Amino acid sequence: MLNWLIDPRAYMPHGMCLLWQPGLVALHVVSDTAIALAYFAIPISLAIFVHRRKDLERQHQALALLFGVFITACGLTHLASIVVLWIPLYVAEGILKAITAVASVATAIVLPFLIPQLLRIPSPRALAAEIRSHRATLDELSAARAKLSERVAQTETDLSETSRRFEAALRGSPITVFEQDADLIYTWAYNPPLGVALEDIIGRAEADVMTSATAAAVRAVKLEALAADAPRRAAVPIEVAGRAGWFDLRIEPITLRDGRAGLIATSTDITATKQQENHLRVVMRELNHRSKNLLTIVLSLMRQTALGFELPAAFTVRMEERLGALANAHDVLATQEWRGADLSAVLNGQLAHQLGAYPGRIHIDGPLLSLPPESAHYVGMALHELGSNAVKYGALAGAHGQVWVRWRVSEGAAPQLELEWREDFERSIPAPHRLGFGSTILQTLTPRALGGVAALIFEEYGLVWTLKAPIKVAAGGLGDVVSQLE
Repeated sequence: MLNWLIDPRAYMPHGMCLLWQPGLVALHVVSDTAIALAYFAIPISLAIFVHRRKDLERQHQALALLFGVFITACGLTHLASIVVLWIPLYVAEGILKAITAVASVATAIVLPFLIPQLLRIPSPRALAAEIRSHRATLDELSAARAKLSERVAQTETDLSETSRRFEAALRGSPITVFEQDADLIYTWAYNPPLGVALEDIIGRAEADVMTSATAAAVRAVKLEALAADAPRRAAVPIEVAGRAGWFDLRIEPITLRDGRAGLIATSTDITATKQQENHLRVVMRELNHRSKNLLTIVLSLMRQTALGFELPAAFTVRMEERLGALANAHDVLATQEWRGADLSAVLNGQLAHQLGAYPGRIHIDGPLLSLPPESAHYVGMALHELGSNAVKYGALAGAHGQVWVRWRVSEGAAPQLELEWREDFERSIPAPHRLGFGSTILQTLTPRALGGVAALIFEEYGLVWTLKAPIKVAAGGLGDVVSQLE
């Protein structure tokens, strides 16, 4: 078999067909050599290209391999054509041509299936257009990045300025700002109070910084804010490192920068305010004491003056009662630190004697209501006049008369206090022929002081005094809320 392939004796060299003409033989040799070299150069170039293009698809690599085999086989056939000019190895040449034919047919069959994929490869023009588009996009991104950098720089400047102002505002102030996590561990603080250093706070809890009693009180308020997820406020005494003070805490639940639940709070040192309040209480007690002493002096002067002029004893008694009414109203105001006077307290103070002496005969009904300090004295004097007259001439002068004192707040856009004093006599009592100073208090002085109107009506079997005055109602509504007259 091998002899059949390589035995040249059975055939004549191809050069004999060319009559060994030097020119013709040279033409075939040179042409086949040039073609073979070109065919061998093409697969080498393809191999280099495939090696360097790591991003080629598998089908592209397979096509390059198949095409390289086809071109190499073609080159070998041309070399065989040169050899058979002198050595008649026609069988080997035929086998090479057969291999070339197989590679050619395989390439021809596969190539139509690969053409659609090859067509999807962008052309240089399309690639250039895409590159230009990407460059435009890159330019836009660069411009956007530049603007973003400017905004970031501006934001950083604004934050720095805000932080500088924040620090300037708090520096030297009695306000501390701090953050804590859900375990009430301090994570950040600024301007700590009472000379405490930041390193003594950060990473610690109240119990590590404050006394146990102080820590318990502060912790309770903060836990309440976290549990309710709502702001809380409290004024608490705080003692740290032997130094004590009062602080106004404002606590608000937040999400910390690391995503955990926590709170941010401000602590304002109100020690000076508390000391001032205590001082004012002392001053108010002293003023109240001196005011009562002044009323006592006025009462003593009135008695001595009445003795010198031989005034009727009834005048002295009446003046003492009215000055006592002023003193009672004054006591109510002093008890409530002159913020206002509860109408019930004023009434009980003015009718203390009647309520004790005539149990079950005086009926009181009305909501919680606060009178302004400047109005309490006038309302007290009016109730005193009504109570005193009820004992002397009215419902309490007999054995079975009844007294009703009622008040309410009318609803509407302009709420009003409606106060009514009603007496039911047990017998017919004629109206007085002459009205004195007490009537002036009831019908003129008191309603004028409250900016309202009053009416005094005498009936055959009773008496009615009504007072209507504008009122300011607290935000809770008209129920059991504290209200205040205008």
